[in-house]
Order: sequence, then structure tokens, then C-alpha cells
Amino acid sequence: MANTADTHQSTFIPKLEKLLVEGALPGELVDFVGKERRAASEFLLAVLAWRQPGTPSIAIESIPTEGAHRRMRIGIVNDDMPFLVDSVAAEVGAHGLAVARVLHPVAGITRSAEGELEAIGARGSGRNESIIYMEVERADARVRRQIEEAILALLTQVRAAVADWPAMQAVLAEDASALGVSDGGDLLRWFGDNKLTLLGHARFGRDGAIAAPLGIARDLGAQLLSPAARKRAFDWFAKGGEAPLLLKSNMISMIHRRVPVELVVMPCGDALSIHAGLWTSAAMNEPPAEIPVLKARLGRLQAKLGFDPAGHAGKALTHAVTALQRDLLIAMDDESLEAVALTAMSLADRPRPSIAVTRSPLARHLHAFVWLPRDEWSTARRHAITDMICKASDAPLLSWAMDLDDSGIILIRLTIDIRDGGGLPDVAALNRDLEAMVRGWRPAVEEALAERDDGNATRLALRYADAFPQAYRDGAGAGEAAHDISRIAALADLGQRGARVYRNADDAPSLLRLKIYSLGAVALSDAVPALENFGFRVIEELPTLLGAGGELGHIHRFILALAEGQDASGLIRNAGLLEDAISAVLEGAAENDRFNQLMVSAGLDRRSVVLFRALFRYLRQTGMPYSLLTVADVLRRAAPVARELVGLFDALHDPARRANGDKVAHGIDSAIDRALAGVTAIDDDRILRLYRAVIRATLRTNMFSAAAAEAIAFKLDSAKVPGLPDPRPWREVFVYSPRVEGIHLRAGPVARGGLRWSDRRDDFRTEILGLMKAQRVKNAVIVPTGAKGGFYPKLLPDPANRDAWLAEGTESYRIFIRTLLSITDNLVKGEVVHPADVVIHDGDDPYFVVAADKGTATFSDVANAIALERGFWLGDAFASGGSVGYDHKAMGITARGGWVSVVRHFAELGIDVQKEPVRVVGCGDMSGDVFGNGMLLSKAIKLVAAFDHRHIFFDPDPDAAASWKERARMFRLPRSSWADYDAKLISKGGGVFPRSAKTIKLSAQIKKLLGVEDNEMEPSAIISAILKSQADLVWFGGIGTYVKARAESNSEVGDRANDAHRVNAEDMRARVIGEGANLGVTQAARIVFALKGGRINTDFIDNSAGVDCSDNEVNIKIALNAQVAAGKLKMPARNDLLARMTDDVAHLVLEDNRLQTLALSIAERGGVDALPSHIRLIEGFEATGKLDRAVEGIAANDELTRRALDGKGLMRPELAVVMATAKLALQDAIEHSTLGADKAALPDLLAAFPPEMQQEHARAIESHRLRGEIVATKIANRIVNRLGLIHPFELAEEEGCTLADVAEAFVIVEQVYDVPMLWKAIETGDMAEATRILLFEQVAVEMRAHMADILRNSVEERSNDKAIAAYRPAVEMLAKSLDTILPAETRRQTRAFEERLLNAGAPRKITDRLVQLAELDGAIGVAALSARAGVDVLVTTRAFTALGEALGLDWAQGTAMQLAPRDPWERLLAAGLARDFQAMRLDFLARHGGKKPIDAVEKWEAANAPRVAAFRAMIDRARMTALPSTAMLAQIAGQARVLLNRA
Repeated sequence: MANTADTHQSTFIPKLEKLLVEGALPGELVDFVGKERRAASEFLLAVLAWRQPGTPSIAIESIPTEGAHRRMRIGIVNDDMPFLVDSVAAEVGAHGLAVARVLHPVAGITRSAEGELEAIGARGSGRNESIIYMEVERADARVRRQIEEAILALLTQVRAAVADWPAMQAVLAEDASALGVSDGGDLLRWFGDNKLTLLGHARFGRDGAIAAPLGIARDLGAQLLSPAARKRAFDWFAKGGEAPLLLKSNMISMIHRRVPVELVVMPCGDALSIHAGLWTSAAMNEPPAEIPVLKARLGRLQAKLGFDPAGHAGKALTHAVTALQRDLLIAMDDESLEAVALTAMSLADRPRPSIAVTRSPLARHLHAFVWLPRDEWSTARRHAITDMICKASDAPLLSWAMDLDDSGIILIRLTIDIRDGGGLPDVAALNRDLEAMVRGWRPAVEEALAERDDGNATRLALRYADAFPQAYRDGAGAGEAAHDISRIAALADLGQRGARVYRNADDAPSLLRLKIYSLGAVALSDAVPALENFGFRVIEELPTLLGAGGELGHIHRFILALAEGQDASGLIRNAGLLEDAISAVLEGAAENDRFNQLMVSAGLDRRSVVLFRALFRYLRQTGMPYSLLTVADVLRRAAPVARELVGLFDALHDPARRANGDKVAHGIDSAIDRALAGVTAIDDDRILRLYRAVIRATLRTNMFSAAAAEAIAFKLDSAKVPGLPDPRPWREVFVYSPRVEGIHLRAGPVARGGLRWSDRRDDFRTEILGLMKAQRVKNAVIVPTGAKGGFYPKLLPDPANRDAWLAEGTESYRIFIRTLLSITDNLVKGEVVHPADVVIHDGDDPYFVVAADKGTATFSDVANAIALERGFWLGDAFASGGSVGYDHKAMGITARGGWVSVVRHFAELGIDVQKEPVRVVGCGDMSGDVFGNGMLLSKAIKLVAAFDHRHIFFDPDPDAAASWKERARMFRLPRSSWADYDAKLISKGGGVFPRSAKTIKLSAQIKKLLGVEDNEMEPSAIISAILKSQADLVWFGGIGTYVKARAESNSEVGDRANDAHRVNAEDMRARVIGEGANLGVTQAARIVFALKGGRINTDFIDNSAGVDCSDNEVNIKIALNAQVAAGKLKMPARNDLLARMTDDVAHLVLEDNRLQTLALSIAERGGVDALPSHIRLIEGFEATGKLDRAVEGIAANDELTRRALDGKGLMRPELAVVMATAKLALQDAIEHSTLGADKAALPDLLAAFPPEMQQEHARAIESHRLRGEIVATKIANRIVNRLGLIHPFELAEEEGCTLADVAEAFVIVEQVYDVPMLWKAIETGDMAEATRILLFEQVAVEMRAHMADILRNSVEERSNDKAIAAYRPAVEMLAKSLDTILPAETRRQTRAFEERLLNAGAPRKITDRLVQLAELDGAIGVAALSARAGVDVLVTTRAFTALGEALGLDWAQGTAMQLAPRDPWERLLAAGLARDFQAMRLDFLARHGGKKPIDAVEKWEAANAPRVAAFRAMIDRARMTALPSTAMLAQIAGQARVLLNRA
């Protein structure tokens, strides 16, 4: 046997390999060579090995493959006959498997009597057998079995059809003869002429008996036509219906094509002769005019319509009919044919969507014809149309097909089964629906939006309509899209959620539909539990993404089921309340728990649910044992009682219901008593009674005020709350929100104690109660009794992120404080003022103080700020305790920008680095951009050591001029390394050494240079020594991080390549580090280096010129390219212009670098005194998400505080980070203001471009598409560079304005007072650098004062350019008259100011200008008042100064301006007082000045002479104080206001 098998292998395999490829289509043989072909042949040989005639041999096996394309092969051997391959392929496709290869050789096979294979030869050499080889997508074993069984079945049908073909032809001929010469007989004879592929035949008697079955009718005869249909066929013929009757079977053919089987039915006495088959391709392509029966119907139609067959209309009709399926046309009656033909004909000249529907004979099927323009076709669209027609017909789809003609119209043909019901739909309505479905989606959406009275319909449609996926469009339609767009468009940010509750007309009563809208994805793991807590069961969820990846929004559609017995109609009536609640939960604004079910089960609104939740949280803190689930279920079961409890709370605490609230509350109490009598469960009764008791114990709540949006407060009479542990407080306030909970307990009306940050979530009241008790004892010796408060932040992030953790805790504290104050009385002018929208059940209670405690030691300022902000009477006593562009290397711009920093560092060390020699070590070589350019920027440089990845260079005592020339020569080389340096120019002991050497011998000069004693060292150790050497400058121009802090590990640095030679900043001895390259030093190392006295910025400061230059280039090109596009500039001219402006661009960039480093120096000068303000600024940035301390390497506040003890503030690297953050914050604010478009900002816009471009292309600049952003960037940079870090942000706080307001004031002041000229004078003046920085700092102080003046006296809706035009003349007039209008006190103060400046080395002219700027303080306010009063500005000024001089307010104002407290709040207070001393005079003159303000002042002084004298005496005493304080000045200000308010 083995030998036989081997013989077969050796003999048959080659033959099979040859057979498989002979006659195969080329595409079938791809990757079918060698082992693949042999494996296929071996497989087929096994299939061929044995087969009896009349039975097929089938095998299926997996193909061993790797990767994603896993296949299996199918082998079939059968007697050769028609229809095999197409039938098998269709069967495989019906199982959803992709066919990758089909080969079908036919061979002459010789077999033994038992069926064993003996020989394989060419076709005809033996019995012809069909060999089918297929490779298809791999399937599992179950599917394989199904495929094999199906193939066996279809081969049986094929064999039967082929075997009975002659007999079926004969029967067809007999039936044709029976009809004689007639259209019907001609049709049968036409079918018999190879126009119908006969598959089966049988005769069916009236009794259902089947006679003489042939072909597939042998086994499937009964399936060809149902008994009911056969009965209708008999009736058809009995009523004179024409023969033959053409029908479509519901049975899908397994042979040849997968379509419904065609039936040709003939009457035959008491039987029906039914022929089953398929129209052949020749028949389907036959012209309709040549098909019997159809020819006659077409002729009748033309005659009816009056069309000449040879004329245009006749030909158009023929063309339209020709495009339709013959098998459908021939079965239509005349009326249906006319409708379909005319519809098709009308589409030829005007393609459009259309539908025609016909009913088949015997009313078994509907045939729907749907014409669509090709662009409207999609699978989803087909499904939608099919669903629409089937729904309208109330019947299922049987089959469909599609045709595309040359006109671009797609015809979809649907066969719908109406045997079990359904009927002809309203075609006109279908056409309307189709038109709405397939007309332009965007117009349809826009129309739907307009119908919703949306004034933004066009804008919304443009933005959103095209973002909906096709499946949504087909399934939902434009109207639904309009609903969804309205909701999506209302969302403001990623955290917001929208919800829409609705029902469809055919939904079951217990079903509800919900859509959730968001700008980002909503996780099902978040949404589903939330919905379940509302009492819903989620049945289905379908997401829809608007735009690519959901960039425009996400829609999640849910189908929800209510609990048994619940009806959704009530929820729909109050859909808005439910929608708001669901949105709030998903946004985190409300909690996600079982209390939410009360909205659905008990019909409560969201506020009522929050009430029950909040009171539950309080009761749990008191020790109530019941769980949330238990309590929520009790309220659900006792829904009527729950509603009464809400009514009781509203009657007692809703301000709108207080007219008869007590009476209503009494009635509700009685109703609750009656309802509780029916509650049998003791726990249920206790829970409900507890709720009522707490509601009755509530003395105040903010639940009906605006404050409730943030958190809810309940002030309780503790004595009335059942079950409280002792000692019972006199009063307690419980605060609830999803973000924080807290409690404040007081032992008496006047009590004090700290507020702590509790870490006990579930029993912080127990903790606080114990502390209150201790505090009460501790306070025995003081007036107030004990009090204590605590809060628990519920949404703290991971404590590993300390900054975020602290920020959230701090904000929770703020919420706690604000909420406590929201129900606290205030004192205004001695009178108690109750909080708005709060019902008072306890009388006056204004005394409320807090203090620091555990976790809140630094929070007192926070609490006081809130108190001051709210005007709380205790104030801060509240809380104690491209190819054409700019070549950066050719310009040297990055290095030049870095060198600006170097120049600044050395200038402040008293060294002119351009003239005085400095010893430099560096990283890089002369071929590099940053290093090479950098080392050519000063001819005074003495480069003593450098290294790159190839060499180490030493020149211990270089000749500065000669070495500069040699470096310049090397830089000009196309390529170079330190090995190219002329060795003859290297000083004694120096040289160039390869880093590949194991060790390098060190000369005495090198050892001295490095400060080492070793005679030789490894290259890595030498590099470390270079970095630690005592150089003047370390210049980083190469790649790598070479310096870290000792506290950092090398792994934290993340630069393994340089681990071996990286040094700690603590060990460096250089004076200055210049970071021309990125990441040469870690941020921690920079700070360490600066703390030990080194001069360093950051890499993003030093090497920003590169990116700055690129940004300038882009902005320039945007403007110029617009000119090119408009034909106003040729591209070559543009390129020439770019080249000409190279130096100007460099100037713009380097000016940015110069001002940035200068700003750092000014900020650094603030030192430790500015540290508290810097910390506050950092915290503000953190709170708004603009700064991450951990990422930026800024120390924690406690570390900064310890640093302050050493007299040090923020270092330059830290200041650089804060400065960048400040600029970004300002830039963002300006971008969102109108300043960018204001004419006053035009100079800033123009100044961002080179002068030549300003002159030649000003219009292009003005219309720049990035105008607003450019202006914002320039102004934000100038504000911080000129004013510093603190002034802009403190000014915003001081005046209660936005950063954009500050920016506008800055622009006005600098133009009104011509400040740029003063800046320029300071920049170019001959003075010490320390003096220059002092002067810049003083200009900033004076500008802040003038900006505050602007902010307090601005005119609403007046543009900045108009404000400038209005104020400038008045200021100029006042400037000219200062000698005559300045009071003596002001003159004395300004002379002292002048003397300080001159003593500091300031030039006289600059000093005079700066003093004048100080003397003009208040000019804007006076000018504004004069304009309003219509009085000459000099007259108003004299009255203003006279009043100030009379009261001594000039001294007070000047003193306030000279105060420089460290504390940020005191700084704000001092600045505010300085403004107030002006404002109170302006207010007085506005009230009393009239047209003769000087007379008014004199008259008032006379009328109030005793009081004025007393006040002046107080001022005189204050002037004797050695150290004036803000408290003293605040007292003076308060009395001054009282005095000036006297008529």
C-alpha cells in the first residue's frame, strides 16, 4: 500500500500541478508556486482518491499560514456538468466567507470498479470529472460542517436539474403547443430557446398532489409555490387571466445565481404546470420590443400615450424600459408598466430620487423600484430606504438587487414578501420621505433648525451637519439632527454634559429614550451606573461621533426600561428636570447614588433629591446607623411622605412662601403624622421621623439663594436634633456639596476656634465635636466660648501630586468658608443685615470667626480674602492665625540670542564681555551653529577648554585675537572638528585629544586649569573636570544634559549617554552658564547653581531666539503671501524682501531676548521682599491650571519660606518659569478681548514687523489673519518685561478688573505719558547696570499708579484710541503747569524721590522725566472729572490739590505709595489706599465741585473747620510716626471718607 501511495504521489502530483494552472486566470495564480501548488495538489489527490459515479467527493482543511490572512481550502470532485463553480462559490459567499482563489480544471479520470483512482489524463481521456479547488477565509469546525452539507445539497440539485434538462425542455414545448399561436405561446417558445435556464418542473393538482416532478422539484417541489398561492393561481385562470402566469418564488435558487426562482405557471385542466428556472443573461439583455408579451404591452403603452416609436418620446420610452429588468417588466400589468416606465423615463432628463412600487400577480410580492443619484448611494442609505419601504408596506424584504446605468442613476430593486400581510404603500408619501432623506443633508438640517426658531440655523448647520455619520443620517433624519445640534451647541466645555429625554410614538409605556451630549467621550462605565441609580435599566446604547474622532461632540443614545408598573409619560411631562439632573450627575455637579431614583419613582425634582441626600450625609455624621441604600429605599417606598417632607422644608425656608409658611407647615405636619401612622416598619418610621426632625431643627439654609449652586448650608439648633451625642453644640452648620462636606460647631453665640482639614470622611463631626469641647475649656479665660469646624474634601486627587492635592483642598476650604458666610448675618453701619434669600428662624447672629488649624495653617489669608470680598463686617479679622527663509546658522540668531543673556549676566557683574577678557569652557565645536556662532560673538573671549563627541580641546592661555581668527576660519569650513585647529596657535600645555583614548596625559597647565592633581585621566573624567573648572563662562552649544542637582539621579535626568561625565551643580565653580543649547542643565541644577551665587537663566530664555526668529518668519510670510495671492506682489520680489529684512528680523528677535533678560533682572532685584507676592502669583497660576510646580521644578511654599530666612527669594530659573506663565496668562486674556482690533494697538501690530515691511505693506499687516494673536503676544510680553511679574496681577486684584482691562490701561498710559521715550532713555543712558534696573523698576511703579487711575476713571464703551486722544491733551497741559499746581507736600515728596534717584547714579534728564511722571499721578482722574463737569482741567486740579493740602491727604497718598510691605495683601491694601486718597477727593469734587470747584472746597472747609482741623491734627501726629503702616493709613482713609461725605 505504501508503495502504491508513493507511486500515486510521484505520478499524479505533477499532473495535478499542471492541470491546476492550465487555463487558470492570471489573478488566481498569485503566490501559487512551488510548495503552495504542491500542497494544493497533494490535498486534491486525497479528494480524488476515491469516488463513485453520481456522488461528489468533498474535503475542507486549514492551510498552515502565518499572519493575519488565515485561510482554508475546499476540494470538490464531481461528474463534470454545468453550474458547478458559480453555484459553489455563491454558497461559500452566502456563509460570509471571502474567496481568495478558485481553480477549476476538468480532467479525464480512470477509476476502478470500486471507484479508486487509477489514472489522470486530459479532458476526454477518461470519464470527465470536475475538480474544484478553492482557497477561502478560514472558518471554525461548525461552519465547515455547514458548508460541506450545503455543497452536497446544492450538487444534488445541480445533478437533478442537469439530468432532467431534456425532459423539462420537452414539457415546456408541450405547454407552448397547447397555447398555439398566441403571445403566451410565443413567450414559452422564446423561453425554450435558451432564454430560461430550466431548474425544475411539476404538475400540481387542486388537491395539492404533485405529479411528474423533474429537476429540483423532485425534492423541493412543494417549496416552489405555496398551496395558498396555487389556489390563487387556479382562481386567476378561472377568471380569465392570461397564460402563462409569471411569478417569483420565495425560494432562492442555489444553482447558478442566488436570486428568487422564476415560475412560469400554465393551466392544465385540474392541474397547474409549473416550470421553475432562471432568466438567462441573453434573455435579460434582449430588447423589450423583441420579447413576446412584453412587446405587446409596450406597444399598447405607446399607443395610449400617443408616442411615435420612431419619435423622441417613443425612443425615450423604449430607452427607459430597456434599462429595467425584463423579468419584472413582463410580469407587470399595463397600469403598473405605465407607472414604472414613465417614472424611469422622467428621470432621464432630470435625475432625482424617486420610488415606484408595483404588486405582482396574485398579490404575493411588491416590487419597489428606487432611483438614486450615484452620489447618494451608500450601504447605510440602502438599508434606510429598505426599512422605510418595508415599514410602509408592513412586510419583510425578500431580496434586493442594484443596477447602475450610464446616466449615473442607481436603481435599487426590492422584492417584498406580502404573502402574510402588508399591502401597497402610499407611494407619494414614500417619495416625500425619500426626498427628505436624500436631498442635501445640510439644507435639510438647516431647515429643521430654522423650524425650531433657531436664529443661528445657517451657522449651526455649517458647523455640525456634515459631521453626522451616514448611518445616523439615514436612521434619524434631519429633524432629529436639529434637536441634537441644539443640545451639542449649548455645551461650553469638555466637562459639560447635556441630556435629552424623549419617547417614540410606538414605544412601550415603560420605555424611555435618552440622549447624552458631550464634547468628549462619555465612558459607559460612568453613564450606565448613573442611569441605574436613577432607577433605569439600560437596554441599548448607541454612540454617535460628530466629526473625525468626535471632534465636534459625542451623542450617546440609550433605551431605558422603567421598573415594572411605571409609566414613562409622567417623566416626559417633566423631562427638563430629569435632563438637568442626569447632566449634573454626569458632570460631577451632583452625586451619583440611589437617591437619584426618587426623581423617577417619587416624582421629586433635583433640588428635593439633593435635600434628602444632604440631610442623610448630616445624619450619618451624627451616628445614624442606616445605610444610604436603606434610606433611599425607604423614601422610595414612602414616596407620599417624602413629598410631604419636601413641602414642609419649602414652607419653612422658601422666601417666596413665607407669607403663610408657618400655617402651611403646620398642615403638612399633620399630613405627615397621618401618613406615618400607616408605616408599619419601625426602621422606616424612624428614618422618616428623623428627616422631619432635622427639617424642623433647621434654622437657616441657603438652599433658595444663589450660593446653593456651590454648596448648601443648614444651620441647625442642635438641641432639636434627636440622638445627638453630648455635648450638644449651641448651633451647628452642616455644609454639603458634591465637592466638599463640613461642619461648624459653636458652643455659644460668641465663639471662636479653628477650622481643620479633616481626613475622616465618615465621622468628621465626631472629630470636630471633641475638639469643640476642648476648645470650650481652653477659651474659658477669654470672651468667646469654644467653636470648631472641619471640612472634608471629597474630590482630592492622588496625594502623590502634592500641588494638585493642595489646590483642591484649598478650594474646598474656600467653598466651605463661602458657604458658611452665605447664611451668616452681617453688620452694615451698625445694623444687622440678614443674608439675601435666607429665611431666618433664629434671630440675629452676626458673630462668626474662624482660625487656622490642622491642615489650614496657611489658609487664613484665604478666608480673610473671602470675607473682604463679601464685605463681611469683620474684614481680615474674620480669620486669625521653509526653502526661502531665514537660515538660523547663517544669521547666528540662536547663539546671538543666548549671548544677550551672557552680556546681561556679566554686565550685572560689572564686566563688559565684549571688551574685557572672560575665560570660557564649553560643549560643542566650531562646526556647530550655537557653539560656533557663539564663540565668535566677542573677540575678547578666551576659550580655554571645550569638548564634543569626538575631541577635547585645551588652550590654557589663549591669545584672544589670534584664537578668535582661528575659530572664525574653522567656522567657515564646510566641515570641521577640533582636530582642524592650528596646533601652532595653541598655548603651552594645550592640545586636541581624541575622546576615544583610554586616558589622556595632563600637562601642568591643564592640571592648573582644571584644578586637579592627576597626571592623566579618562576622557569622561576630564569632561567632568572641565565643567567643574573655575571658568567665567560655561557655554553649552552641544547636545546632552551635563549638569544635574545632587538630589537628582541620573535616571531622573534621562540622558544615559552622558551619565559618566555629568556633574552636580553644587560642584561647579563657574560664574555664568549660558544655555545656547537645550537641556544642558536640569531645572533643579539651575536653581542650585543660582542659589550658590551662579548666574544662569534657563534654556528656554537663553535660546529662544531660534523659535522667535521662526515665528517672525511665519508671520511675515502670512502677510506677504496674501499680497502675492492678490497679485500685489511677485514671489521673487517677496523673496528679495525677505532677504533684505534679515537684519531687521534679527533686531526684532534680539530685542525680545534683551527685554526678557532685563525683566528677569528687575524681578530678581525684588529678592526676598517679593517672595510672598511671587508665591501668591504662583498659587494663582496653579489654581487656574496654568502652572504645574512639579513639572516646572518650583519649590513648595515651605521650602521657599525656609529660603527666605536666608534672605533669598526666587532664583532666575524659577522667575523665568513664572515670567513665562505670566505672559501666557496675559496673552490669553488679551486674545479674548477687543484690544487686538483696537486702533490703539496698531503700533504694536506694526512694530512686530520690520520697518521696510511696515512702510510698503502696512495694509497687509493690518489685515493679518493673526492680528489679534500678534498684538496679544507683543503687549503681554511688553507688560511683563516693563512692569514685572507682580504689578499686572496685583493691579487686577486691587481694582477688581480683568487682565485684559490691565492691558488696555497699560497701552493707554504708555501712549498718554510717552513712556517708551523714557524707557529708551534709560536703556541708552550712561549709568551703572544696577541704576538702570532701579530706574526701570521705578517706572513700573509709577505706571502702575497711572494704570490704576485709568481703571478707576475709564469711560465704558470708549475705545482705547479715543481715550488716549481724550487724556493726552489734558496730561500735556498739566505737565506744563506742574510748577504752579503742585502742592508743597507733593513737591517735598517728589524732591526726596528725585534726590534718591540722583544719589543712585541716575542721569539728571532721566530723573527729571521720571519725577514728572510721578508728579502727574492722578492726572487721568482729574482730567476725566473735568471733562464730565465741563471745567478747565487746571481749575479742577487746583481744587483737587487744595483739598488734599487742606486735609493732608497728599502726605497720606505719598506715604501709601512708599510703603513696600512683603505681604501681598498688605501690598494690595497699600496700593488701594494710595488710589483711595485720590478717589475720595475726586468723589467729593464730583458731588460738590460744580462749575467752581475751588470755591466749593473753600466753602466746605469753612463749614467744617473744626472737623478739618481735628483731622489735620491726626495727620500731623501720623507724620511723626517713624514707621507708617497700612493699618494707620487705612484708619486715616476711613476717617477721611467720613469727613468728606459730610455735606
